[in-house]
This record gives sequence, C-alpha cells and structure tokens, in this order.
Amino acid sequence: MIQQKVLSSKFNMSLGFVPVILSILLSELIAQDIAICIGAGTGVLLSLHSMRNKKTYIPPILLYCTTGMLLLLSVMTLILNNYHPYMSFPFVQEICVLIPPFILYHQRNSFLKRQTSPTQSCCKRRFAQGAEATIVSARVVLIMSLLHLLIILCSILLSHPLGDTTCYILFHIAPPLVFIASILFNQFGISYFNTVMNQMQFVPIVNIKGEVIGKAIASETVGRKNAYIYPVVRIAVVSHGMLFLRPRSGYNPKKREKTDLLIEDYLIYGENLQEGVQRILRHTLPTVAPEELCFNFMHHVKNKSTNRLVYLFTLDLKDDSLLQNFANGKLWTLRQIEHNLGKGFFSDSLELEFEQLKTIIYTREKYKES
Repeated sequence: MIQQKVLSSKFNMSLGFVPVILSILLSELIAQDIAICIGAGTGVLLSLHSMRNKKTYIPPILLYCTTGMLLLLSVMTLILNNYHPYMSFPFVQEICVLIPPFILYHQRNSFLKRQTSPTQSCCKRRFAQGAEATIVSARVVLIMSLLHLLIILCSILLSHPLGDTTCYILFHIAPPLVFIASILFNQFGISYFNTVMNQMQFVPIVNIKGEVIGKAIASETVGRKNAYIYPVVRIAVVSHGMLFLRPRSGYNPKKREKTDLLIEDYLIYGENLQEGVQRILRHTLPTVAPEELCFNFMHHVKNKSTNRLVYLFTLDLKDDSLLQNFANGKLWTLRQIEHNLGKGFFSDSLELEFEQLKTIIYTREKYKES
C-alpha cells in the first residue's frame, strides 16, 4: 500500500506569517512604507489563492489576521508620513502581528466551538482541524515571541545601554526569526505526526453491506470490539472431507484458547478484499495459490465482545502435508465436530458457521464422487 500523508502542509497555519516575514526582510533593502505595502499585497494574494478550491478549503485564519494587520500598518504609514521608526520597525510589525494570535489563543474555547459548528456539515471536519491547527500555531508563535521578549529584557538588564550590534540583532534579525522558527517547528510537528501515523495500522470501518465508511486504529479493536463494524477474513482449510482446526486464543488473551479455523485476520485499511485475502493466505500458507480459495458467504456477527463483518472462504487441500507445520492442530471429521458443538470447546464463530460449512463440504465431496 502507498503511504499517504495524514496531515498536509495546509494545516501549518504558521505559513500565514509569510507576508510579515517578507515585509520585514524587504524593509532592510527598500523604504519601509513600500515594504509593508508589498507584504500586505502578498497577504491579499495568498488569501485569494487559498479560496480557489472550495472542496478542500481550510480557512487560513492566521494568514487573514496577518494580512489585516499589515493593511492597517500600511494605512498608518500613508497617513503618518513621518512615521519611520527605523530601529524598531521590524519589532513593531512583530508585536502588531502577534495581537490576533494572542486574542485567538486567549479565546480558544469559544473560537474552537464556533469553527467546529459550520452550517455545511460536509466541511465540519476540515473546519475543526483548521481551527485546532490555528490554535496550535498561535501557541507556538506566542512561545517564540515570549522567548524573544525575555532575551530583550535580559539584554537590557545585563548590558544597558544596548550597543548598535545588539540592537540590530534583537530588533531587526530576531523578529523574522520568530516567525520562521514558528513555521519550521509546526512543519516538523506535522512531519513527525505523519511519520507516526503511517507506522500505525488501520482497519476499515464498514456497514453491513461491506462499504467502507471510515477507519480506526487496529489496536483499538481490542478494547472496542463492538463500537463499530470491521471486516474479518476467515479461511476454512478442508482436506479429504475433514476440517482442519487448531486452538486459537483469538483477540482476547484473557480467555482460554478455543478450537477454531486455521486462518483468521482482519483487513487493513486501503486494501480491497482480494488483496487482503492474498496477504492473509500468504502469511499462513505461502506455497498455496490464492486461486485455490473459494468464497462462500458473508455474515455479520455482533454480540457483547465483537461487531464484525466476516468473509468466509474455504481452501480444499489435496495434499495435507502442508498442515504438518501446525503441530497444535489436526483434521476433524464433521461428525467429531458435531459431537462437540455447544460444549464451549469451539469458538463462537465456528459454532455459528458450522452448519453452512458442513453443507458446503458435503456438497463438494458429493460432487467429487460424481
């Protein structure tokens, strides 16, 4: 299966600080009023670009906030012609741009509640994820800026008055670094999250028709077996009219082992039934061709301990020597199985499936005789 990204870079809301980074860097090369206008214009263009694809639209809240503050600063520089605080201009931009993230983070509960309840139910998940990503990015940039302010404070206390080089570093170089560090930190978090999630195995959540409607972490099926329906493949291995069974603990290690079919496993999210069956068969009987499998029926099993959609296959082996590697299993006649039904010896799944399996095996053996 191809590994897919769980979170894309769209959820790095700190990218919304790109316009202010551009504005601060340009202010070192050109006039400050022109630099801030270019930054504001860049923010407007990026905001319009983010709205183009409505199907995958995730509101870049911090980009809108940054653009709004830059537009406000642009108006101020046009009105106040003599407003040119050269030594503190980048720092002024940093403080102004941080005002909206500070408000968002302070009002995060109401903000999250508002964003996770959009009128379009189809967009609810994207809006919720975007809102959570915005709060995370706001927290990160506020931490970075707090460190910046602490460094300024310590520098003033330890070496007052500040030298020209120190001022330049603190008020010109450090402000864009605060935003750049925020972007890098959030991107690293997204990459790390994707790496962790790609290493986890998911099972598909299906309805009783077998249609995939979601996914869940495979390990959660142990503790939440009846919370949702997940698909399971069971393969009954038959040889000379007998059914090969072996003790299996199943998914609950606390229960004593019960005798069951040789092969059972769940499907993995992203693979279809054919791919899943081939993988499961190859894991237990690698020398057997998947073409020898025969699909028999599908049934839904739901009780206190499980909720799954079972795909039952049969595998008729002419050569039972392939089963010698399974020392704890043996071939059972159908009469032997019938004699032990209802005594708590077999698994619940086998008890449910046996009558249909018996009919299938009898029919197949009769067909061979004819």
